[in-house]
Amino acid sequence: MPAIGRGIKMDRLKDFQYRKVELKNSLWERQRRDTAETYLSIPNDSFLYYFRKLAGLEAPGEGLTGWYGNGASTFGQKLGAFAKLYAVTGDYRLKEKAVYLADEWGKCAEAAQKVIDCNGTYVYEKLLGGFLDMYEYLGYEKGLVWCSLLTDSAAARFKRDIPRDGLQGPELCDNDMIEWYTLPENLYRAYRLTGDQKYLDFAREWDYTYLWDKLCRRDTSIGPRHAYSQVNSLSSAAMAYEVAGEKTYLEAIENGYEEITEKHTYATGGYGPAECLFAEEEGFLGEMLKDSWDPTKRNAVYRNFGGGYVTRNDNWGSCEVSCCAWAVFKICNYLLRITGKAKYGAWAEQMLINGVAGQPPIDSQGHVMYYAGYFVDGAVKSVHDRRLQGNGANFEWQCCTGTFPQDVAEYANMLYYTDEDGIYVSQYMQSRAAFTVSGEEAVLENCSDEDIAPVRRFRIQEAGSSPFRICFRVPHWAGGENRILVNGEDSGLKPSPDTWAVLKRVWKEDDVITVIYPFRLEFKPVDDKNKDIAALCFGPAVLAADKMTLFDGDMEKPETWITCVEEKEMIFRTLPGHVCPYPQEVRTFRPYYRLPVMEWYFMYVRFRTQTGERG
Repeated sequence: MPAIGRGIKMDRLKDFQYRKVELKNSLWERQRRDTAETYLSIPNDSFLYYFRKLAGLEAPGEGLTGWYGNGASTFGQKLGAFAKLYAVTGDYRLKEKAVYLADEWGKCAEAAQKVIDCNGTYVYEKLLGGFLDMYEYLGYEKGLVWCSLLTDSAAARFKRDIPRDGLQGPELCDNDMIEWYTLPENLYRAYRLTGDQKYLDFAREWDYTYLWDKLCRRDTSIGPRHAYSQVNSLSSAAMAYEVAGEKTYLEAIENGYEEITEKHTYATGGYGPAECLFAEEEGFLGEMLKDSWDPTKRNAVYRNFGGGYVTRNDNWGSCEVSCCAWAVFKICNYLLRITGKAKYGAWAEQMLINGVAGQPPIDSQGHVMYYAGYFVDGAVKSVHDRRLQGNGANFEWQCCTGTFPQDVAEYANMLYYTDEDGIYVSQYMQSRAAFTVSGEEAVLENCSDEDIAPVRRFRIQEAGSSPFRICFRVPHWAGGENRILVNGEDSGLKPSPDTWAVLKRVWKEDDVITVIYPFRLEFKPVDDKNKDIAALCFGPAVLAADKMTLFDGDMEKPETWITCVEEKEMIFRTLPGHVCPYPQEVRTFRPYYRLPVMEWYFMYVRFRTQTGERG
């Protein structure tokens, strides 16, 4: 079994480490099940084809296409996903597949050193993470052997004299050093698992001091950087904090969380239009929702994460959903564990509902929805990417096919946390958690009827004789008359947003807790420079209109002119007189996460201003 982790034990809360949490029937459980079945259906020979050819071994079958066929860059992520999916489901087929793939990869590595030596920063980081997952969650001892050999090779080959400001320019691309600042997370993790000093030394070489120091100083003059990997780098700082205990690491991730969620995210929690974060242009979020025909668009070009100036193009969407969600799920987990603060569950909730829940299923050809589009002139959900690589390869089996299974594996690990006094409910997915408190076994079940609803029901399935706490995260959006009932009686708590609502008592089997956070309609302007562009939310769910629209209505009081026409499905419709310039017209809003593929939707809409029709 894995060794006891090194570093300073300072976590306020503990997660469940992908064990003892069972998802009940819900859209997320079905999504996880379908994703696992899709990946199980892919022939092992196809996953291994690239490595066997590289090693000069017999390579039966056919290789995968797209990105994977051009370097198998996400192999490590798939190993990690299989390991964690086995841990959370107990489906032996996943373990069997992961072990077989890892063993056969090992044969390729033994046959040819170039299987070890061919990996740049991007692929090495994913292989390291995957083999560590295999070791930690499957007890796969050979994973540490491969981690050691891969790290020795990386330490000998990686170019140190590269720009360390995170700009993904030609020098990084030409030397296969992209996203180098994500390396420390798994290197620090390897050190905690093994105690081998070489991992600690190598991790420190890649600390992302440019960004982390700026965040510590609240210096926002960062410049455009690659969105997903910048947020992912915060997990490197979190792991550095867990190993070293230096306060500056924690300040960096807390300040980074605040800066990004308050200034660089859409209503969905999505971020990084055209994969760009920390843009220099004021009103960047709103500008990137406008097409070139829009008379209010201030600039036809923007500076991207590589440092060049390019034109806005719908092919670069509003959020790289699978990857961006994975980075968010990780940093929220670190912050919840380290600080115990309820507010750090908010971003994960946004991406859980308005990000991955709205994803079409990945298919066996490696098609996945790379981007979500939030454009004023509309978008559709599609798993087909319209970009063609220079060598003719399509965007199939790309990076999102590595992070998407990681996302669904994470569902069971982001719902509950524990400390010595009880259990904390962070997300409200139907599920069942078994835990120990005061040496006694307990089981808490979320037995809610709907996937998303203002009323959530919990039942105590098992409890001991000692009192313990059940703490419910009060969502950021829950600003109404929140209530918590125990067996139908009001608990007297007045829960406020971004806190834990704490119940402590001696619990009995079949005690029922009803959590009530009323939903309300709210328009959220995209940013301070484009306040006439807004998305409509109902509680945690972002809604989308059925037509592109200029509205004439009170943005602050949508309930006065938008009515519910189907409560369970969360469908709303405007009253006549609010669609410019057609007073007889109405618009219908539906939850974004429920929308099917290839159906046009309009998430962000325009409002008439006092000075004219356009802001």
